[in-house]
Amino acid sequence: MKTNFQKTSQASSFGNKLKMSGTIFLAAFAMGGLSSCENEDDEPIVDTISQQDRNFAISASQHTNAQVSFGQLAMDNGEDDSVMDYAQLIVDANTESKAELTALADGKEVEISDGISTEMQAKYDELAALEGEEFDKAFINFQIDLLNNSMSMFENQIDNGENFTISGYAEKSLGIVKDHKAEALLVKAEIGLEGI
Repeated sequence: MKTNFQKTSQASSFGNKLKMSGTIFLAAFAMGGLSSCENEDDEPIVDTISQQDRNFAISASQHTNAQVSFGQLAMDNGEDDSVMDYAQLIVDANTESKAELTALADGKEVEISDGISTEMQAKYDELAALEGEEFDKAFINFQIDLLNNSMSMFENQIDNGENFTISGYAEKSLGIVKDHKAEALLVKAEIGLEGI
């Protein structure tokens, strides 16, 4: 019996050494991997803010502000249920997006806007003069144009921005804008507009 116990102890000891070697190997591998967290060009990731990043933050904040305003206007002046549902969608999504951008900007000392562009204000005033079915049609057509234009803004930041966090926000926002455009096209079909 003593002999069997010694063999078991030796086998157990060997297994423990093997586990320990494996653990040390994995730890060394992980440490090596963590110490080389660099981008594809083997340059360290630097959290700098370029003028492109700053310009984008202003434009993106004006876009989210405008979308909240347009959505609220649609809930006041619209008639069709699908338009009202879409309006609520863009108010909710852009309110959340603005909060995210505000937190990001505060952390990086980047300026954002609390207003909307002069062009968007003029369009808001034009739409505010409409009501009911006339409003619904003008609003949804405008939304499709606005979303097409804003896609370019987000794509430009993804392609040319230097700050990886701001560009990450742009990438996430681009996906949301594409979803909103798809929704707007469905609403356009539902309210019977031609030429989708």
